[in-house]
Amino acid sequence: MLSIGNIKLKNPIIQAALSGYSDRAMRVLARKFGCELTFSGVMLDSSACYEPLFKKPNYIIKDDEHPIGAQILGTNPETMATAAKNLHRVGYDIIDLNFGCPVPKVILKGRGGTLLQQPWKIMEIFNKVRDTVDCPVMMKLRIGMDNSEASREDFWDLCAKAAKQGVDGLIVHGRTVEQRYRQAANWQIIKELKKKFSRMTIIGSGDLFEPADIVDKFRSSGADGVAIARGAIGRPWIYAQIKDVLEGKKEIFQPGIKLQGQVVMQHFEILTELYDMRKCIGYFRKFMSQYSKSHTHIRKVRREFMTIKTEKALRQAIVKWYSLDE
Repeated sequence: MLSIGNIKLKNPIIQAALSGYSDRAMRVLARKFGCELTFSGVMLDSSACYEPLFKKPNYIIKDDEHPIGAQILGTNPETMATAAKNLHRVGYDIIDLNFGCPVPKVILKGRGGTLLQQPWKIMEIFNKVRDTVDCPVMMKLRIGMDNSEASREDFWDLCAKAAKQGVDGLIVHGRTVEQRYRQAANWQIIKELKKKFSRMTIIGSGDLFEPADIVDKFRSSGADGVAIARGAIGRPWIYAQIKDVLEGKKEIFQPGIKLQGQVVMQHFEILTELYDMRKCIGYFRKFMSQYSKSHTHIRKVRREFMTIKTEKALRQAIVKWYSLDE
């Protein structure tokens, strides 16, 4: 069981917040295959302070989405607290503070992973948010700004302060900010973190793509859970596969072409409820690029879907390539 504050989950595998990906469509499909906790895409604190935003289809939380977490980026304690308050008010059950994002445009503005160089500032933000909302508050971290000794000391100092102040959980990606997604994620540090702070909920992240390897990292690290990010794009059934591995099943779930097609079609249908059609088709291409990897004709499927420009052509292509009935 995975505990995050007052939220108890039977499944220790959660869906991470993914900017530009983890909208309602991706979240619904994750739940379809057994994921109990999902996160919306990363939001700027200033955006979450703009209340009319929550009237747009993509920001309306429906009853079938609980529990759901929101992850926010920012540097100002007051603004972050207001953002958290708004997000909790509209239905989010968990607030996750992102202090690990390595994207250059985020770093250049002093947000995300940059703040790992200022543990005191992170704690100031955390304490202000925690005093403002009555739901679990987590932090998303990387293991330092870089591999320097000073950076590593800042990381451990921050974790110690977070444990002392009663953070409801840490999602820790096993790379530095400077590494971005290069080199292998360091799960040894995640193991050391859980050993040192045994009472703190630790959720590991980084290089989680194959079910057997994910379960191995989860068990060997001693983490309370793992957060699947890129590994779930175009593969929502990965949650069912991980469950099979956890349960020691000999036969691991493998979706046939028709089931893949039904998932692809459902994904597209949900997107049509969230975005206008022009944006919907272009946006869906990046998911189809990943869905196609599970098809027996990867290159042909990807090539066709990357050039489709109309809803009719897209639906016809799904029916054709995935053996669906008209």
